[in-house]
Amino acid sequence: MMRAFRRVSQGLACGLDDWERELLARLALEVRAILQSDEPTDEDAGGSTVLPSTRSDPGRPGESERDREVLAALDFDLDQSSNHVHTGRPASDPVVGVLLPEASEDPVTAMEVSSLTRARLRSGKVDRLARMAAELRAPSGPEATVLVPIGQEAEWLGAINDIRLVLAQRLGIESAQDAGRVHDVASQEASESETAHEQWYRGTALVYDMVTWWQESLVSALFGGTGPA
Repeated sequence: MMRAFRRVSQGLACGLDDWERELLARLALEVRAILQSDEPTDEDAGGSTVLPSTRSDPGRPGESERDREVLAALDFDLDQSSNHVHTGRPASDPVVGVLLPEASEDPVTAMEVSSLTRARLRSGKVDRLARMAAELRAPSGPEATVLVPIGQEAEWLGAINDIRLVLAQRLGIESAQDAGRVHDVASQEASESETAHEQWYRGTALVYDMVTWWQESLVSALFGGTGPA
């Protein structure tokens, strides 16, 4: 079960089950691949990105049937034979515009865009997502917890926010009402007549809720709060 961030001597740390760490790492690397697909280089022409090695066997410690369902419902495919992530999206995909907007109503994103060129912004996002994934796959905190080192809090908040932006775009979240609807879907149990798309949507909604809680936990720990409910 995902535990809230807490302050330790090296920074902020949280405990995650193996499947949770793998899920978050794979999400970070997928968003990284999406960002790289927008970069005009020869390497990206094939539509896939080589990733570090990962375990892909089912039944990680602490992983339930519902957890496996969430992993299976995600909208990306980790090719076990070649260890590539295939995003299945052209470089003109609107999700790239969410991550690298020309302008944004979100004050944090607008500040980033105004102070950095698009190329530098992309590079920074790619690097911080890679660092997050590396820490998730090889946690360096006390008792094998995931560690956000002192001074890297803003990087982690930005990386988590990029993941949330992509999930929100896929789920069609454009308002608080949309977010509430997605939260309700995440709380539902699967029906016998559930279609493949409905399973994907419900699983992605659950992941969005999970990532949102994790981000709120980090913000709360950073500013000395008691953590999200």
